[in-house]
Amino acid sequence: MIKVIAFDLVGVLVSERDVVLTKEEEQLERMFGPNINDSDYLINARKIISKDSIIMRMTEDIIDKIYDIRDKNLFYNLKNKYKDKKIVIATNHVSFVRNYIGESFGVEYLDDVIISAEIHKIKPNKDFYEIILKKFEIKPEELLLLDDNQKNIDSAKDMGIITIKVDKNTNILKSIINKIESKK
Repeated sequence: MIKVIAFDLVGVLVSERDVVLTKEEEQLERMFGPNINDSDYLINARKIISKDSIIMRMTEDIIDKIYDIRDKNLFYNLKNKYKDKKIVIATNHVSFVRNYIGESFGVEYLDDVIISAEIHKIKPNKDFYEIILKKFEIKPEELLLLDDNQKNIDSAKDMGIITIKVDKNTNILKSIINKIESKK
């Protein structure tokens, strides 16, 4: 039985708007995901902009500018249908995205937010998923992961985690309901 539903952020919960970014904003945005921590992000960002305070402000501004929530009622609908399921955002991102998540998704429906830059682990590495399993004291088959990256899906499946590969046409709520009902 699925006990925890973990969502990737970009490509699953949010899509990226087609907006014009400055050259510096584009360079910063490309560095959001692959950093193992915020220090690495800042070190690389200083090659573009010298002041950390400007980097942090620009990063949060970029996040607000480019991300568009796919389904504003998703967590509300899930919690109403499945009160016993834990909802987690599990993303490869810099921690500066935390404010956006809190303001956009409503923390009352979230049981946790796991950000690669804060745990110093990134998907598709198995130790990223092990953090979720240990934190919620669940077995791999009790975790449902939604991600748009095939490598992340494959790595999770190799561990026995239940997965849903998301693309721009995926009806996320319907897909989750179908998966949960099939695992009862």
